[in-house]
Amino acid sequence: MPDNYVPFEEIDARQEPWPEIDPSLLEDGRVDVPAFPLQLLPLSWERWVADTAQSAGTAADYVAQALLAAVAAVCGAGVSVRVTPAWREPLVLWQALVGTPSSGKSPALAAVRRLLDPIEHERRDGDAERRARHALEAEQGKGGGAFVPSQVVVADATMEALADVVSGNPRGVVLWRDELSAWLANLARYAGGGSDRAHWLEAWAAAGVTINRRSRTTPLHLAKFPISVVGTIQPDRIAEALQGGDDGMAARFLYGWPAMPDYTPLMDRRVPRDDDALAMLRRIARAIGTPDAPLTMGFDSEALLLFDRFGAGLHAHARAADGLEAGWLGKGSGTVARLAAVLALLHWSEQDGEPRPLGTIGREPAQYAIALWSGYFHKHAAAVFNQAGRTDRDREARRVLRWVQANAVRELSRENVRRNALSHAVDADGADRVIARLEQGGVLRMLPLPKGRGRPARRWAVNPAVAA
Repeated sequence: MPDNYVPFEEIDARQEPWPEIDPSLLEDGRVDVPAFPLQLLPLSWERWVADTAQSAGTAADYVAQALLAAVAAVCGAGVSVRVTPAWREPLVLWQALVGTPSSGKSPALAAVRRLLDPIEHERRDGDAERRARHALEAEQGKGGGAFVPSQVVVADATMEALADVVSGNPRGVVLWRDELSAWLANLARYAGGGSDRAHWLEAWAAAGVTINRRSRTTPLHLAKFPISVVGTIQPDRIAEALQGGDDGMAARFLYGWPAMPDYTPLMDRRVPRDDDALAMLRRIARAIGTPDAPLTMGFDSEALLLFDRFGAGLHAHARAADGLEAGWLGKGSGTVARLAAVLALLHWSEQDGEPRPLGTIGREPAQYAIALWSGYFHKHAAAVFNQAGRTDRDREARRVLRWVQANAVRELSRENVRRNALSHAVDADGADRVIARLEQGGVLRMLPLPKGRGRPARRWAVNPAVAA
């Protein structure tokens, strides 16, 4: 054997050093993301969020997210955000708090959830009169169905139950859950391919729906179906939760995935001023309208100019994106309009004495909403989509990477990818596309063809860092 002989499996060792692996292909490849910019909140709310987070030992991001959800909960279709005469948005938000089981998501949600209980009870003070009116209309043949009590927060995510609740609470409700992945996975539970996903897509837009189930004698028609959503997702459940997200479900969420804060000694924790926070949130709840006569909040000329510039930049950005991120960017303008209304309401709520009338979204809330969406939510969404796999090709590449790691593979062929790693889920061309993605991501490198007779199959070396 000649002295310069190199075994085939070691040929790649003579090549240039391997590049770093693309973190979007790694399921634990979360990149650094910014903390929630509390300075964009009005001062009273900024202090309350910071104190609540410190008191609960959780990230301020989670408390701030829950606060946005609480405003959406009390508003819903009772607020109409008017961008142009032909473009209006309901104040409906969907939010996902991402983190490990010990990251403090639940305490943050619980702290804000407590503010909604008195508001819900206050709304129920008028149920006796509503119940009597409902009974009279039933006797006169003008109404049907059981009486529906006033409600703000729901935990039951079945479409039938939600339709019944919204029929008696036309401003809408918020689905408040500790775990969203089970709900998302359950949306396509019906036999024969039925799914609730289409109804949920309408719920984000507060559009009309018709609920037709075997359990109902007649279909239930709702002119508006406004439902906000807030809940938690564990990082290792993201890919499962967002599976099938190409229909736009994943694009409607605002994601927050903060780092765990340092521990604060119990004696150093501040007590949040919950009474003040409740008074401000109650002020918002009392100021909104009804779906038939909503509180209309429109952009003034300066805010509209800012919004227009943002929309132009977003349009260009979205055209260059793909996969889950492209869909999320496509909802950016509508989401920013909703965030601007929330920030305007929060600012209005902290005014002492008789606050000035609502109705106008000025330059500052518009500017802050754009900054919040661009500088915070966009970066957190990118981290979540990296975790889930941005495109089908990324998700297939991750499957190959998991197979490589599980089997300690040092080199492979196209047939290994197609048959072993992807279980014939793709054809030869599809396998080539996945391999190209893995090459681009620094996972694979094509090996030189060995000399000899015939046409040997192409093989690729695996980046040694994969094993690490």
